[in-house]
Amino acid sequence: MTEALIFIGCPQIPVQSPLVLYIADFLRDAGLEPVVAANPSAKQLVKTSDPKGHYVTKYHDLEKTVGDLADGTVSYPLIVSLIHNDAGLTFTATAAAVAPSSVLVSVFFGEHAYELADEAEFECEKVAAPVTHNTRPLMANLEEVLEWAVSKI
Repeated sequence: MTEALIFIGCPQIPVQSPLVLYIADFLRDAGLEPVVAANPSAKQLVKTSDPKGHYVTKYHDLEKTVGDLADGTVSYPLIVSLIHNDAGLTFTATAAAVAPSSVLVSVFFGEHAYELADEAEFECEKVAAPVTHNTRPLMANLEEVLEWAVSKI
């Protein structure tokens, strides 16, 4: 099964974990295996939300994954990155630079979603809404963009 990467960082914003599970479910339905690259705290929250691994069964360290992408150890046809701060933007910019053949979807959320989306100067498809607790404002656009991205791979 072809793998797709979901890139997440600091779990400070409550909508992040449900978004990961939603995206993973979408990818599974599309015939892709979701792989989550996360820091330890974010990984633990997703695992706690999906204890039986219905949505995600593969997890990797975020920084190691960036290194593996850079040295060509791994590649993914699709990378979905969840961004709510400058660190997320930086990790995603790096992934865009080292994995230019991947389709990149950047999901901007949190108070500064629009500002961060405007700062993203790398090639990607953007979905943005200043959500912290309610995913609803992101969902219609996110599903449309994910359908487009999956069709590209």
